[in-house]
Amino acid sequence: MSRKLIAILGAFGFLASTGLAFAQDATTTPPVIAPAPAATSVSHPMVLQIGPKGAVLLRGTIDSVSSASVTVKSWGGDWTVNVPTSAQVLPAGTALSSFQQGDFVGVQGTVDSTGGFTVNATLIRDWTVRQALNQQIKANVQSVRATMASGPRVVQGTLSNLDATAETFTLTNAGGTAYSVTLDSSAKILGRNWATIALSQVNSGDTVRVYGPVSSTTIAASVFRDVSVK
Repeated sequence: MSRKLIAILGAFGFLASTGLAFAQDATTTPPVIAPAPAATSVSHPMVLQIGPKGAVLLRGTIDSVSSASVTVKSWGGDWTVNVPTSAQVLPAGTALSSFQQGDFVGVQGTVDSTGGFTVNATLIRDWTVRQALNQQIKANVQSVRATMASGPRVVQGTLSNLDATAETFTLTNAGGTAYSVTLDSSAKILGRNWATIALSQVNSGDTVRVYGPVSSTTIAASVFRDVSVK
C-alpha cells in the first residue's frame, strides 16, 4: 500500500476510533442528483468511514462505470470500487450496468490492502435509482386507485398459457374458473411492490391480479399485477 494511502487511512482510522466520521458540511456543494419525474431532488452528503480492520462505508457520486467496478467521488478524491459477482447490488433486481455517471451511491466493503483508494464492495446501493423507483411506485399506486374508482372487477388466480407478444394468458381462480385475459394496449404491468415490470419477467404458475371488466369468462385488463414478482 502506498505511503500516501497509509497516511490517509491512518488519519481516517483515528477519527473513526474516536467516533467521528466524514460528512459534508453546509458550505460543501452536494452531489447533483437527477430528479425523478414529479419529484423534488434530494441531496445526499458524502460519507467516508473506515474502521480499524479496514471495513468501509463510502457514499459519493459516480464518475464512471465499468462491467465490474465503479469510480466514486467522495472524501479524499476518486475511489475505485470493485464489485464482484458476490456483492449485493441494490435496489433489488438492479444491474451494475444500469448505474450511471452522476448517480449517488452507497458502498459497504473493505479497503483493498494492495492498492490505493480502492474498495472491494460487499454491497452497493444506487440511491438515485431508489429515489426514482419510489416515485414510480407512488405514481403506479395512485393510477391503480384511480382505475379502481371507476369500478372494474379484481380477479386473482394462477397464470398459465402466457403469450407475451399478444399479451394474453389464462387466469384460473381459487374456485377453478379459468378466465381468458387480454391486456389493454396501455395496461400497467406491475410487480408485487407496485413497480413497473416487463411481461417477460412473468412465469406460468405465478399468482396474479387483474383489474378490468369481466364478460362471462373473458377479462379485458387495464392493470396486471404479478404478486409473485418483487
